[in-house]
Amino acid sequence: MSVNESSYYESLDMFLSYIRLNKNYSVNTTEAYSRDINYFIDFLIEKKLSFEDITPRVMREFSVYLSTKFSNPFSPSSVRRILSSIKSFSKFLYKNSYITKNFGNFVVYPKLPEKLPKFIDEERIITTLNELEKNLDKTPTNVRDLTILYAFYLTGMRISEVTSLKLQDIDLSSKVIKIKGKGGKSRVVPIHPKLEDKVNEYMKYRGVMLTKKTSLFFVGESRNGGLSIRQMRNIIYKYTSLMGSRLSPHGLRHSFATHILDNGADIRVVQELLGHSSISTTQRYTHTSLKRLRNIYKKAHPHA
Repeated sequence: MSVNESSYYESLDMFLSYIRLNKNYSVNTTEAYSRDINYFIDFLIEKKLSFEDITPRVMREFSVYLSTKFSNPFSPSSVRRILSSIKSFSKFLYKNSYITKNFGNFVVYPKLPEKLPKFIDEERIITTLNELEKNLDKTPTNVRDLTILYAFYLTGMRISEVTSLKLQDIDLSSKVIKIKGKGGKSRVVPIHPKLEDKVNEYMKYRGVMLTKKTSLFFVGESRNGGLSIRQMRNIIYKYTSLMGSRLSPHGLRHSFATHILDNGADIRVVQELLGHSSISTTQRYTHTSLKRLRNIYKKAHPHA
């Protein structure tokens, strides 16, 4: 082993000891850092480069190396993870004066391929909601949770919007919900008859669930008298798991958008309902539904 190679591994050992003992990282996490940084050390040895020789170009070449060198190349997300480990390693070396320039600043993360939104089939979600209606005991918590589920699916609201929803935001006389969205932008969405029923039912129980005086619509045991975002998310996970596809609250928002587009809603209307500032964000949902694609194909193709 040459002197330069020895210095690489001495530096790595110091870093691993630091994150294990000072940062209390687990053995598994420490080993993951070791694997990631060893890829970089192997690359530097192959190129006969010291830490001081590293430039932005060297970091770009390393990203290409990870994506092409191996028989099973790393995915963009794995490349990002490895580069993140190297940034932490470089920061440690620089802060402790083992190197004179922080080569971690030269890291440029590869873009991740855009994932299409995940959603639940319309028939499955309706069937499950109907089964929940029949089988759930009418406890205050169950009634509240089912109302939350309907609120997400029938309005397309974001989790922050549902969590912060206030009593005065729901206007049953006009059958609308006033939503304060991202960036303080307000919008109005209609209340579906089914959601109206659930809101009326929930209001019979809301009073007995209050732990403190609050204007929040959905109440719970958080310090503000409502539900935290984590609690709200866990409620959605619990019930969407019964639908055969554990979805986040955002997944229900995706389902809302996809299903109303499938049923003929104009994309500009969907944009307004979702509170998107750009139509390009809403257009992502036009690519998600096989049902929609099949219907268009059948209508358009002469031999379909």
